[in-house]
Amino acid sequence: MKVSIPPAAADAHPAGWLAGCVGAVSPVTRLLNAAGSVGTFAMMCLICADVVGRYAFNSPIAGVTEIIQMSIVAIVFLQLPDTSRTGRITRADSLLNSLRISRPSVARAIDCVAAICGVILMGILAYGVIPSAIDDYRHARYIGTVGIFTFPDWPTKAIVGLGSVLAGLQMLLQAAQAVFAPGSELPGEAIL
Repeated sequence: MKVSIPPAAADAHPAGWLAGCVGAVSPVTRLLNAAGSVGTFAMMCLICADVVGRYAFNSPIAGVTEIIQMSIVAIVFLQLPDTSRTGRITRADSLLNSLRISRPSVARAIDCVAAICGVILMGILAYGVIPSAIDDYRHARYIGTVGIFTFPDWPTKAIVGLGSVLAGLQMLLQAAQAVFAPGSELPGEAIL
């Protein structure tokens, strides 16, 4: 069952603040997801162009391997917050689904603990990668071979940091939802 709260009634609802937070974060995660989809398409086009250049003209595109290597990581973290928002992160939930029917409070507790573990994991990741991105920017670190192709290392790390912060925020909202809006169906979105 999906709970829907009109914007005017959000303040009157006990979890209205939660709906407001989800409503503020969801457009950002959707935008990043769209950017990841565009990046996937661009990566596909680049690979096709490299294959055509390599075999038809004996002239491959320099740096395709490095671009694809960095792009895959960036795309994963661009799409991770929205994947979390829509409840599409892979997990074994057959036991959890049966608990939702027989013992909903236990299932909510498990959802809350799992979301908090996700918040901690994303926090650790952000804590490790954001200072590294700043350091790479300051020292102009790059990947590739000088004279052939180089690409700065910091943009990918910054995207990983942003994605992990937003995914952690999304998981924090899911933990709050498990406690304050237990009738919601989808993590992070159902209370809208």
